[in-house]
Amino acid sequence: MKKLIITTFIATFSLSVFANDDDGKGEYDNCGWDCLGWTWSDQDLKQNAKVIERPLEKVMQLNGKQFEWKHDNRKDIGVIAQEVETVFPELVTVDEKTNYKKVNYAGLVGVLIEAVKALKQENDNLKQQLGIYD
Repeated sequence: MKKLIITTFIATFSLSVFANDDDGKGEYDNCGWDCLGWTWSDQDLKQNAKVIERPLEKVMQLNGKQFEWKHDNRKDIGVIAQEVETVFPELVTVDEKTNYKKVNYAGLVGVLIEAVKALKQENDNLKQQLGIYD
């Protein structure tokens, strides 16, 4: 028998569903790209976790864009799903109803964290070469 735990993120009116079997194992339907609030991230829900390789190289392949939405001409800033898909296909999905691509923006956070760490290491190396110490 499955028990459903339903949570609503009031600020965005997004819905998340966690189905828990009697054995304690369950499945979570992560709203991911539809949520601007909390996202499931517990290590007990994940497997095969590894640090992102060559994050700076990958970030350099992405482009931040200023654009206008066609339906209302509203100005916005973001990325283009097709471009993200070439570097991080796991961060892009196709909406079943519209067939438009969506980006898991929250997934980019981990990439950006690792890219900042890579830049810090490069900076530290250059400072050491120049004999600059903090």
